[in-house]
Amino acid sequence: MKPADRHQPTAADPPEGPDHRMDDTTAHDAPGAPHGAPDHDARPYRRNPDLLLEWADGGGPVLVDCGSWRKFAAKPVLVDLLNQLDRPHTADQLQGRWQESAPGGDVRTLLARLAAAGILRRCAPPPTDAAEAAVEGAVDDAGDDAGDDVRDPGAGWTAYERAVHARSGLGPDAAAGRGTPPPARLHHPGVDAAIALPDGADAPSRPLADVLAARRSVRGYAPDPVPLPLLAALLARAARVRGHLAPRAYQQTQRPAPSGGARHSLEIHLVARAVTGLSPGAYHYDPFAHALHRLAPWTDELAAFQQRTVTDPALLDHAPPASLCLTAVAARTTWKYEGMALSLIYRDTGCLMQTLSLTATDLGLASCLTGRMEAPFTAPFLPPSLRAHLSHVGNMALGLPTSPLAAPDVTPLAP
Repeated sequence: MKPADRHQPTAADPPEGPDHRMDDTTAHDAPGAPHGAPDHDARPYRRNPDLLLEWADGGGPVLVDCGSWRKFAAKPVLVDLLNQLDRPHTADQLQGRWQESAPGGDVRTLLARLAAAGILRRCAPPPTDAAEAAVEGAVDDAGDDAGDDVRDPGAGWTAYERAVHARSGLGPDAAAGRGTPPPARLHHPGVDAAIALPDGADAPSRPLADVLAARRSVRGYAPDPVPLPLLAALLARAARVRGHLAPRAYQQTQRPAPSGGARHSLEIHLVARAVTGLSPGAYHYDPFAHALHRLAPWTDELAAFQQRTVTDPALLDHAPPASLCLTAVAARTTWKYEGMALSLIYRDTGCLMQTLSLTATDLGLASCLTGRMEAPFTAPFLPPSLRAHLSHVGNMALGLPTSPLAAPDVTPLAP
């Protein structure tokens, strides 16, 4: 470390823009430990696990606290210190190593100020025995330090998850919604057949209350193929485009499942192992024409794709007769909601999954959803140039039940 690095690089002047404010608190300016705090405090420090390193627009590296969304300029000396604090260390353990980087050579004051800024966190000292551990836990639960890890409300989240959540709460970027929006309809290259689907108007239906009571995940299917009329009714009722919304230039559509801003980024691909009237293979559902476009025949690669995205994660004993692969054309949502698009796409996915699941139950189809997502997406029925523009967001196993669907057996709630 060079003596010239004495200045603490935890701040910079805030750049313009409400979504990219840089915290102007420095290690020199941040409040220190409470007045009268003992110098022999043995509680160690560690790096805030919610910190991410990114590059500011037109600037250098920046530390982002994904819990509070505060940003700090990150010079090499600070990053080097944080690298040492990936596990707890006391001020005494760091004193000899970091003296020249601390104001006045006092590492204890430096660490206290970094903790006050949220860059570091205080940890409980290692217990000497079980009794001390119990006492320490009781003291921490009582709460005398807002920076303690034991009360972290985001425990179990990764920094990346917290970053997405925090950034989404700021709303879309100011530049979103400009230019020409992406088309709402996906055109597949190389379609070798188009199968028009019946509208499903004659398919059975039940009262909504009965459907809600009967809905459940089913992991066993009859050996019979899925009837094409039932599959067509499922797609028509759950995903078919009903029309365009004004203004037409915005590429907004009305469909059964809700979508943020009517962007409807989701696409449905069918993996058909055994569906009456269809050759085994992969298909894309065109919700505008209510038709299936055949993309590829059945292959070992397609069977392996269904196995790792549906059969294995759903804990099925056998591959289902059919499955749906849900993908997102993210550009449709980012056009209007850049900065918070991923959270909206995930919410759209949940809405479509619920709609598909309830519709399948209504039609007497057995289904099981899986959240397995591939990144990068490896679907063998798509060319690499198209896969690069699609994000895999979910799957659904489909088949006929081995017995009529009924409300699942559950243990009643205690009175």
